[in-house]
Amino acid sequence: MNIKLVECIAEIILSLSEEERQLLETKITSAGSSLKVPELIQQDILDLEHRLKTFEAQYNMSSSSFYQQFQAGKLGDAMDFFEWSVFYEMWDNTQKQLVPTQS
Repeated sequence: MNIKLVECIAEIILSLSEEERQLLETKITSAGSSLKVPELIQQDILDLEHRLKTFEAQYNMSSSSFYQQFQAGKLGDAMDFFEWSVFYEMWDNTQKQLVPTQS
């Protein structure tokens, strides 16, 4: 289990307003009942790619380059970097989940 990832996700969720939390819960509930797994994963990938592109534009660096440098301890511990790292790991995991469903 990636405890750092879970802690970052928890911190992000806790920083959401009550309205945002309700929206998140609604999205999770409705997505689980209305979409097939590959469609869910594809939507997750699109959402995550949008978030990654925002960080890439802000820091003028690809997400893969950022992640390598961040994991090596070369970038510091700014909250943005932890969020970016979490989104990159989530994107990577969804990519891995999608591969078996495409065969």
